[in-house]
Amino acid sequence: MGQIILTTESGTDLLPEHARKLGIHVIPMHVVFGGESREDGSFPVTEVFDYYKRTRSLPTTSAVNPQEYIEFFTELRRTHRDAEIIHIAYTALASSTCQNAAIALEELGDERIFLVDSRNVSGGISLICEKAAELAAKAQDAAEVVKELESWILRARVSFLPNTLEYLKAGGRVSNAAYLGASLLKLKPLINIEEGRLVAAKKYRGVMGHVAFLYFEEFVEKNHLDRELLYLFYTEGFSMERMDELKKRAAELGFQKVLLTRCGCVISCHGGAGALGVAGFAAE
Repeated sequence: MGQIILTTESGTDLLPEHARKLGIHVIPMHVVFGGESREDGSFPVTEVFDYYKRTRSLPTTSAVNPQEYIEFFTELRRTHRDAEIIHIAYTALASSTCQNAAIALEELGDERIFLVDSRNVSGGISLICEKAAELAAKAQDAAEVVKELESWILRARVSFLPNTLEYLKAGGRVSNAAYLGASLLKLKPLINIEEGRLVAAKKYRGVMGHVAFLYFEEFVEKNHLDRELLYLFYTEGFSMERMDELKKRAAELGFQKVLLTRCGCVISCHGGAGALGVAGFAAE
């Protein structure tokens, strides 16, 4: 059994200490403030929110480019000459990261690097990376991991609930009329990740402190989740007291392993402050 190394992008939102624990190497995506491009994770998320409050303009996000991937994988190969590498990419339907990684791998011509489209974002990819690390620890080779991981990707059930539509409006993802209507009625749109796409579903009405529990209970019931693993992910500003209560409720519902992860700058640019997401695998 040879060494298998896992890699992903920062939009996965694995906490740095947890990524290190899992042995996952992370390449940063980018956040652009005006004309200045900065690496995701190199500055506090609060700077995204402060910039928007100050300028009423959202920072934009950009993918890892092919040259950055080439340098990333070349350095990994230099330090891990005999390892197989599996790169778990941000969904190709929401970013060019996966396509850029494919371009880089074609250029490198390294047949021991495997590319997997997670068909997911943020905590959904964290969930998939968690399972990939488990599979890699006992697999004979990377091909075996990739084949089995594909079935888990199909079973991933992921959604998130923004606390406000303000950032989605500023980013051009909802109309001003929809934003005003939702704000007046205190509506929070549920966003599901379906086959790699972000799809608006039902709307919840009320304050996040109340809505979070209703959303969580309905998510678990609707998706018939396997109780082995659950990820709760959130953006800065979500109540940690509420998060502790949700984690306790997850344990009451029988989830054996409940992990929390805080979204980085890339996801926060789109979701805004105080958002909540849930990711789990459907039972077979």
